[in-house]
Amino acid sequence: MITNLFLELKKLLADLASTLLLGKNKDAAALAMDLSEKSRALAEELAK
Repeated sequence: MITNLFLELKKLLADLASTLLLGKNKDAAALAMDLSEKSRALAEELAK
């Protein structure tokens, strides 16, 4: 589970970076929200 969350975070970070470079700010905002949710899930999983 933790490995999957790390991989999802890695993909989201890459997507966010490329989206920001392309200047698609609205899409970047949605990706940032997803990244926040996944980060929270990872923190909760690591706290167990």
